[in-house]
Amino acid sequence: MKKSVKLLMSISLCMCMMMTLFSFNIHAADNDNVQLYYADIGGYYGDGGYWATGKIAVKDLGENKNVVVHYTTNGDTWFDVSATYLKKSTDGYDIYTFKTPMVEWNGFYYYKYNWTFAIKYEVNGNTYWDNNYGQNYSVNISNFEYCQNIVLGKCKLLSESSYKDVNNIFHGNVMVKDYNPNKIVTVRYTTDSWKTYKDVRAYKSSYQPYSDMELWTFDINEDAGVYEYAIKCEINGQTYWDNNFGDNYIYTHPF
Repeated sequence: MKKSVKLLMSISLCMCMMMTLFSFNIHAADNDNVQLYYADIGGYYGDGGYWATGKIAVKDLGENKNVVVHYTTNGDTWFDVSATYLKKSTDGYDIYTFKTPMVEWNGFYYYKYNWTFAIKYEVNGNTYWDNNYGQNYSVNISNFEYCQNIVLGKCKLLSESSYKDVNNIFHGNVMVKDYNPNKIVTVRYTTDSWKTYKDVRAYKSSYQPYSDMELWTFDINEDAGVYEYAIKCEINGQTYWDNNFGDNYIYTHPF
């Protein structure tokens, strides 16, 4: 009995030492070295299926970076997809973009697709994770129950979608992190390549699909073939922009 106890203690000690050795350069807790910027769902059944896509912000801690999205679509089997460098943002972070392989449409009117994921950042022999404080991130789309098809991480506001209707009115949706009820959301746009520009106010929608962010909408009553725009949000004296990482958003009417 004493030998068994000593053996168990020895095994436990060895396991602790091994865990210490192997975890020395692994920083599993969420930190600002790697942060999900945003994620949403791309595609629809007309494209043959759906996929998860988004952007990631990492600190520039070295040249040889490896940014990976570790994801599952069924909760059991996990896969890795590499993120691709996009550009450096104005705050000094490197922006990476990712897209998971397509999950084919099931061929039925009713559907449900889920992606649960965390982000791994390897650089200089260290590994950093953003796993949403142990909860992982999730995006899903469904036509018969609640869905969360967009998640904002480091991103404070995002131009989510836009379109032009048959009356030549340009409409857009903006997702805003619900930090404060006293905010002003403005769309700055041009139709002549920034020779001139105008500002229009966005307004909080009566339809609020998510509990952790707000849906705002805007209308531009100016007929044009091309709209180029950026979004501004003012909260408590602070101003935040979503200008598509300096490239602005461009909508070209197909007709």
